[in-house]
Amino acid sequence: MIATVCPYCRGEIEASPEQELVCQGCGTQHHRDCYAENGGCTVFGCRCAPAEEPKLSIAAPDLVQAPTQAPAAVRPYSVSPPPPPPMPGTVAEVQPEPPDEPLGSSVVPSIFSSYAEEPEPVHEPRSRTGFILLGALLGPLGAHNFYAGYKKKAFAQLAITLVTIGFAAPMTWIWAIIDICTIDRDNYGVNFTS
Repeated sequence: MIATVCPYCRGEIEASPEQELVCQGCGTQHHRDCYAENGGCTVFGCRCAPAEEPKLSIAAPDLVQAPTQAPAAVRPYSVSPPPPPPMPGTVAEVQPEPPDEPLGSSVVPSIFSSYAEEPEPVHEPRSRTGFILLGALLGPLGAHNFYAGYKKKAFAQLAITLVTIGFAAPMTWIWAIIDICTIDRDNYGVNFTS
């Protein structure tokens, strides 16, 4: 037996005339209470569905009578207009013109950069064989990650092994095996050599 479900509350409708109501427009069964609470059928597009809520509309005369300035608390920040040009025949203050320097000749320091840009140090590529051997033999101690420059991961593996007095060493060893199978470059982005 297939149970009929009310589309409004998603509850099962019992086959009793005091609880069940069939929509006149689409034939969908509802609970009487759900039909009344919704003000009609809940099926989209049904002619017995409730009318849409009235939309807000503003007539043109209402717009003309609207206040022209926002209250002080909501008023947006405004920039003062530029000063008017000097009147003819008056002496205007002459601003010194900046010297003509090629773009990029002066260095503007900021908190994020220094005066002289230092080139990044070049890191020599690490050996893949060394990484694999360290991971397979000393993986629970994080030696392979120390070798590749992944210090946070290495300290985590070392800490797990030491804090558990070696009981979690199989877990960190499996972690090391996954590392040596998936990692192909060091912390600086340089690929391992053969």
